[in-house]
Amino acid sequence: MVSAQQLLRSHREVLLDWLSVNPTPLLRWLADAGVLTPEQYRAVLERSPTNKVANVLEQVCASEQSSREFLQVLRDVQGYYCSQLQEWTSQHCPQTPPTPPTAPPTAIRTTAGEEHAKTTKTKSPLSKLFSKGRSQEYAIPNDEVDSPKPQLTLKAPAVRVSLSAHKNTVLHRTERLMSYSEGEGQDSSSHAHIDIRYTDLFVTEDDEQPSESHEYFILASHRSPIYPHQACRLIHPRNLLSPDPETGRIPKRVKVKGIAGIGKSVAMQKLLYEWALGKHLQTFSCVFDLRFRELNLIDGPVSLRELLAPRFRYLKDVLGHLFEHAEALLFVLDGLDEFRHRLDWTVKDRDLTVDSKIPVSELLVALVKGNLLPQCSVILTTRPSTDAPKRFFQRCCVVLGFQEQHVEEYTNKFYKDPRVAKKVFSYIVKNDNLYALSFIPLYCYIICSALAEFFSVDNNKDEQSLDLNPPRTVSEVYYYYLYTTIKHHALKDNAEATAPRPKILALVKEQLMNLGRLAYENLLRNRILFYKEDLEKFALSPRGVRSTFLCQILVSMEEEKVEMFAFFHLTLQEYLAALFCVVSISGRTEILTGLDYWCFGELYPPAISPPLAVDPMPAGDHLERPRVENLQMFTRFFAGLVRARLTKLLDGMVENGLGVDDEGVALLSQLGDWFQRQFRNRKLSNQTALNLLHCLMELHMQEATSRAAPEIRKLNLFKMKLSVVDCAAVHYVLQFSTHRLEELNLGYSNIGNKGFSRLGPILHRCESLYVRYNCLGTDAAIMESAVLRSEDCQVKKLFMCGNKLGPEGARALWAALEHNQTVEEVYLDITGITETGTENLVQCLSKNTALKNLTVVGNELGEAGWERLKELGRLRPDLRIIGHFVDDLELLEAYLGWVEEIREDHEQMDSVKNTDALQSVLKGLWLSKGTGPNAVKAKELETKIIQLLKSSELSALRAQ
Repeated sequence: MVSAQQLLRSHREVLLDWLSVNPTPLLRWLADAGVLTPEQYRAVLERSPTNKVANVLEQVCASEQSSREFLQVLRDVQGYYCSQLQEWTSQHCPQTPPTPPTAPPTAIRTTAGEEHAKTTKTKSPLSKLFSKGRSQEYAIPNDEVDSPKPQLTLKAPAVRVSLSAHKNTVLHRTERLMSYSEGEGQDSSSHAHIDIRYTDLFVTEDDEQPSESHEYFILASHRSPIYPHQACRLIHPRNLLSPDPETGRIPKRVKVKGIAGIGKSVAMQKLLYEWALGKHLQTFSCVFDLRFRELNLIDGPVSLRELLAPRFRYLKDVLGHLFEHAEALLFVLDGLDEFRHRLDWTVKDRDLTVDSKIPVSELLVALVKGNLLPQCSVILTTRPSTDAPKRFFQRCCVVLGFQEQHVEEYTNKFYKDPRVAKKVFSYIVKNDNLYALSFIPLYCYIICSALAEFFSVDNNKDEQSLDLNPPRTVSEVYYYYLYTTIKHHALKDNAEATAPRPKILALVKEQLMNLGRLAYENLLRNRILFYKEDLEKFALSPRGVRSTFLCQILVSMEEEKVEMFAFFHLTLQEYLAALFCVVSISGRTEILTGLDYWCFGELYPPAISPPLAVDPMPAGDHLERPRVENLQMFTRFFAGLVRARLTKLLDGMVENGLGVDDEGVALLSQLGDWFQRQFRNRKLSNQTALNLLHCLMELHMQEATSRAAPEIRKLNLFKMKLSVVDCAAVHYVLQFSTHRLEELNLGYSNIGNKGFSRLGPILHRCESLYVRYNCLGTDAAIMESAVLRSEDCQVKKLFMCGNKLGPEGARALWAALEHNQTVEEVYLDITGITETGTENLVQCLSKNTALKNLTVVGNELGEAGWERLKELGRLRPDLRIIGHFVDDLELLEAYLGWVEEIREDHEQMDSVKNTDALQSVLKGLWLSKGTGPNAVKAKELETKIIQLLKSSELSALRAQ
């Protein structure tokens, strides 16, 4: 009998011919079966198709055992290959029970940076995925083990062949991730296999309130500080349709929300890739992926059959058969935000069939709502700015990008040289501005591209064209990303690439300005997709875009023979729009007029029209509030590019420089006066105030900031949910003011310990400091104790309610207050203080003579703790101590108002921190004893909290 080794060696050439056409299924299944190690798998993926198969054959032929395992896997995946190979496997491969391509091995090895689980016999395998507590990577069981399989009859050869061809088509389309510029001078068209380049994403259930703010600011604020404090559900894309852990129900409609660049489409690509490989989502016999930007091209009524037939040509003749088994169909609708038609979710339901011809927008609504093919499953992706009501979905998720370890993983994958990767990651971590944004995958890509040459091992040869200081602000990152792209992809030869920066920029000025005007005028019109005619209005042509460096910025998308274009990232359109404005504006007056218009939507005499007016203007001589809010990132870029022009980084593009000479000094003075007036004379909304702080940080000129900062006497960012970058902006500006800050209100801002640490140097000047419900821990309490010990401390009121300070944090605060002579009021409601947290309470606070009010309600102080409070009260009779809710009527009224606020805005109840806080208040009320009006009010508060918690539970059940 011929051995497996001999068989493979003797048929090597014919196997190469058959397998090289589509090596992906074989390689991945070999890796998952353990025939290839993860290292061998990654190495072989970088080879050409023929070399991949040849290399694998060489490796497996090294032993008889590995040769046998190879033949078994080959039998498993034969359905992906030609009929000749299938005949060969039936003749030569071991006659063990075959595993069809739709049923992957039980245990899957890690191959692409993601963990695959082993099936177990536990009662509820998915309970680990959705268990409350800290966010972590859970082991996920295979989908097909946990959910019933719809039975789709595939006996008909035509159906079997069509589905096989469809799977191969999906596989070829999804196996590679495209990146527009790899940095370090690599080929711009370089691609990477998805199993090498894909970095896992943090996806969790969506429990956030809608907001009108710019989506990047929303996501940045929702990020890491808040979720470890909540019951976090980490969901892999492959498990979006897994059963609910509590009800066991399988969701049929899933919404995945996330900002531009966060990785929604890549996550869907990974999902489709895994399905086509036969690894996950095998409950579905067919998956239809539809992109909304492609659906934009459909005019007039269309039926579902007519919609799908031309897009999935291998399935055209079997669609009727598939529709009869709709429970085995999955529709992935990607990018609702790119759809030019408005979806009317209030349209009256009506009976529809797959042949009903209706407007495409109505068809999609019917598909999601279940009026059309109700048994099918749907995954819809969208940006937060596009409304898709949660009531139509059984599961709503939000993509939060990378977790911290993924940033490092991505950096290591981006740079082939591990030394460069280590330097870049270290720099990102040390720079709050960059690190807080790096969790957004596309930001991470831009940052890595911008930093490539600063940290490459041989960058000394080109010091003349790059500053030696790496970028610090977001605007600088984008500047160097754009410059690097131009340098590597716009110049004709190496001689031009080594030219000074002004000459390089001069060579591409015309193209950049045409692209910038396109970006600016369409930004004002809120347009992100462009046709050939749109480009031609700005002296751009599709051919010119495809053949120049512009293809790294403006992406061509050919959908159904109609070519469309889009900036590959929303913020890149905003940056180029700002670059166009900064280069085109001639002087100081226009700059200030532009700031009035873009920041507030207003014009002031003598200005009669906005600078660089768009004809026709979207809203005449003013901008409505939503448009102004959408321009906030643009205004930050504009401020940063004004700095670039002042420091001559734009030399080569601007003829009349505003360098730091008399003209530049005058501009800085006027800019300082402009920001000063906004803080002095306007009643700024929280978001607008924060945006102005960011503009000042991007401008990064002390001459301007030192004029504006003293005007900020109070800063109210209540419920703004600030990121570390936001905290950095607050610190940057306020450090240039020496006076005390009457009030800094950061309540419900979720800044976390890292954000609190970023604000540390200015906290001693805050007379009233509100940091309630900010996911602060013991470290924050210790940091605040250092503030209270400072000789320069001016804090009088300290509100740290609703944070997890714990006993150690409490002891640190008592010790700091022992000799403090400024603090008069301290509020530590619901902060996790236990009996041990009161050990030094009497010793320290009995010596303090300044403190007048101490509130510690909602803490479980224990018997000894309550005795210590009583002892402190005897030693300090002038100190008002509130340990129970019934002790203070005003406090009860405040909590009643808080409960009423949550009741009216019920979305807040989706926030676990509020639920936990309400339960802590209940415990505190049950411990309270008293009579009279306070006891009656306490009972009222108790009743309302119980009603609120019950109504929340009912709402959750109804949603399920």
